[in-house]
Amino acid sequence: MAASSDPSSEFGLPEGYFAQSTFVADDFVEEISRADLDFSRKHATFEPKPFVRTFERALDKLLSAHGELGATIAQLERAADTSASDHRKKMARLKQTFGTVGSSFERLETQISEVSSNTIRIGEQLDTVAKEKERAEAIKELVEFYAELNEGNTRHLDALLEGGAEGMLKVAHTLRRLNTIVMDNEYSAPTDAAAKRQIEIYSENFEKSMLSTFVTAYRDGDVHSMGVAARALDAFNGGVSVVKAYINQHPFFLSSMVDQAHDSIAEASYQAMDGVSDIASRPPPPDRWLVQLYSDTRSVMFKDWAIISKVFPRPIDLMQQLLKRVFEQTIQAYLETLLSRAESQSKLAFLRVLATAHQETRRLVEDLQKFDAETITPAVMVLETARRSGNNPQGLLDMPGDAQTASAQFSRSRSKKNLARADNPGDPAAIDDDDELDDEDAARERLGEARSGVSSAVAIAALIGRSEGDNAGVGLLHGFLNRCCDDLFESYTAGGNYMSTEQAHLKDACRQILVPFARARTERQGTSRGKALLGMLSSVTGGAGASGGGSGGTSAGADGGGGGDGGGASGSEPAEFEGSISTQTMSMMLQVHAEAIARAIELESDVAAPESVSALTALFITTLGDNYVFPALEDVLESLQDLRQEPDVRTFDVVRAANIVVRLLQVHFQQTIVPFVGNGNYIYRDIVAEKNQLMSRVELNLNLIMNKFVGACKQWIGGLLGKQRKGDFRPAEDDFTAFEAGTQPCRQCTEFLRRVEQGCRQNLGPENQERVLAEVGSALHAMLMEHLRKFVVSVAGGLVLAKDVSRYREAIGAFGIAALSDKFAVLQDISNIFLVQPAALKSLLDEGPLSRLDRATLQAFVQMREDSRSSGLAKQFGA
Repeated sequence: MAASSDPSSEFGLPEGYFAQSTFVADDFVEEISRADLDFSRKHATFEPKPFVRTFERALDKLLSAHGELGATIAQLERAADTSASDHRKKMARLKQTFGTVGSSFERLETQISEVSSNTIRIGEQLDTVAKEKERAEAIKELVEFYAELNEGNTRHLDALLEGGAEGMLKVAHTLRRLNTIVMDNEYSAPTDAAAKRQIEIYSENFEKSMLSTFVTAYRDGDVHSMGVAARALDAFNGGVSVVKAYINQHPFFLSSMVDQAHDSIAEASYQAMDGVSDIASRPPPPDRWLVQLYSDTRSVMFKDWAIISKVFPRPIDLMQQLLKRVFEQTIQAYLETLLSRAESQSKLAFLRVLATAHQETRRLVEDLQKFDAETITPAVMVLETARRSGNNPQGLLDMPGDAQTASAQFSRSRSKKNLARADNPGDPAAIDDDDELDDEDAARERLGEARSGVSSAVAIAALIGRSEGDNAGVGLLHGFLNRCCDDLFESYTAGGNYMSTEQAHLKDACRQILVPFARARTERQGTSRGKALLGMLSSVTGGAGASGGGSGGTSAGADGGGGGDGGGASGSEPAEFEGSISTQTMSMMLQVHAEAIARAIELESDVAAPESVSALTALFITTLGDNYVFPALEDVLESLQDLRQEPDVRTFDVVRAANIVVRLLQVHFQQTIVPFVGNGNYIYRDIVAEKNQLMSRVELNLNLIMNKFVGACKQWIGGLLGKQRKGDFRPAEDDFTAFEAGTQPCRQCTEFLRRVEQGCRQNLGPENQERVLAEVGSALHAMLMEHLRKFVVSVAGGLVLAKDVSRYREAIGAFGIAALSDKFAVLQDISNIFLVQPAALKSLLDEGPLSRLDRATLQAFVQMREDSRSSGLAKQFGA
């Protein structure tokens, strides 16, 4: 069967029939017999012979195709076997060839390694020989110099000195080695004494000459000559003398400000801090002279780095010495004077000045650390890389800047003029040189020049293991600057000195804030209990009542106040608000505590800060509870013990004020304390326990106060009802006043109820309002049910009684409690017993709401009708 022909046509099938993905025998049979089937359907007869012939032809063709396909498959299998055999033979030959090539390369690599080892050994030997040769020549040269100096001959050294920078460096190295030889041979022969003396004299003269050259060049602004002298002295004695000369001649330490007495400076600056010892005032800004001193320090360091990096071979060492001198001499001396001045005035002044000084010092250190990380450290790395590679390190470190930078005399005159201008704005002498470039702005410009000058420093530094991110984070001076800052304040913060002072101040400040409260309590001890409460509550009405609302009641923290939120503590309060709980007093105490915490966070280390915050908070909570809140609540409880006096509804104001204090403490705890002590640690758990214990005690006292108040209300209402006269409900026929106004006990009770209701609405939350009013209303209902069965009521008296009950119902309806309203509606129906005619009484009792009451109770009311016996009601309902 040809590969290009389609066998489908031989069977009379559609083209590509056998190319389908599936083959179904039934479909095949149907397709080859389709013509015979059509013929049978057309003639409605079935002739098997045409089908048999069709199937026989198809079977023959299938058998023929099967044979051809089998032959083709066998031929292809033989060809595939032959190809596979050839492929295996080729792969075997290639494997053998690759093995031979690999062996050849191994032998070549071994030979190359042997040659390299021999070459390295030869190079090392040659290097050793060269070094030995150089050493021998150096020794020979030293011996010659030593011999010449022993004879008093210095012409060779003098000639080298005249040879420029290289000659000076060689003389420096030579003198250093000669001095080492002299020191190592201290007990040499007397014949060498002349050489030793000559070496010492020449070395001393050389050092003086180089120092003189350096100082002269420093004054003249000759950076190149400064660098030559500095490198020569560095090679001679490690650069100790030139570093001292640079620092001692620095204008920063020779300026007029440093020369002034620190006492006068501190006194003038300290006097400008208004309210530094006033706990009611905000903390003053940092000392102005200290801020100016730090600004000058930044300017000096930013500008001097360009000079130092050009002149000195080891600029990082000089920067450390310069910074150490600034911190230990200038800054520390002024800080000690300033803090001593503040400490002599008050603890608060000392703590505030200490905190602001520490904050400014940290800001200075952070600025210097940033400058170090972005500029100094990359430049030093470039220098080290250049030294390792043997290039000219000084050229790599050159930064933009004119030659006059080295000679720029730093002056504090502008700083003093700025301060004089602030002190005397109208003084013409203080307003001059306005066009002078500000030192700090110039320093920032210099910083930008320095950064641009070392733009490639980061890339070079990466070659020795530091990335750009590392340079931007931590520099070489990072730890040194931190130590300088810590050393300044160590004597004030170490060993618990700061915390003991802070705790003592916190106690004193809280005691000072509570002086009016304590004085008022002391004065009340000599007055009667009722008058004392009246005076105390009068102040509360003007204070807590105007503070914006809060919550209170039998559960102080259970719900919010109906009149506002705890933010009402910011409202103003009258000056006479003394003797009870005041949100203004609480706000002042929280302010003092928050300021103490801020100082602790600033001055204490990250490890010690949480414990310090915890200690200050525990002390504050104890002081707040024992010296303020609990004594005030105890005074209220004591005042409620006298049941002979009307319970003053302004007690609710005290409850609300206490609840606002608790809420303020909670907000203060979440916003001020938790962020610094964290969550889940033992410090947090301990301080939360302290806070919750205080809040629980306050809540317990408030519950007790409200229970006592409700009991006092019941007692007072009972006393008022006890003043009811026998004839109140048997008035004369022409007594119209009784009909219109009701009885006096009713008027007094309803007025008292209205005051209680208003006090609850203004000071308690919805839940506490409902509980208190429900208890008072229920007690009144029970007392009235008993009270009304004690008096004989006439026909006219029934009107008076109905008027009284209507007043009671109106007062209770203002409570807004449905259950109480229903009870007093029934009581109103009971009052109708005394109004209806005897004939209608049975219908009133059996058909209305009264039908649900106990029969004996109704009988007791019926018997109090004046006509109960004459009309036969007693006999009728008694049955």
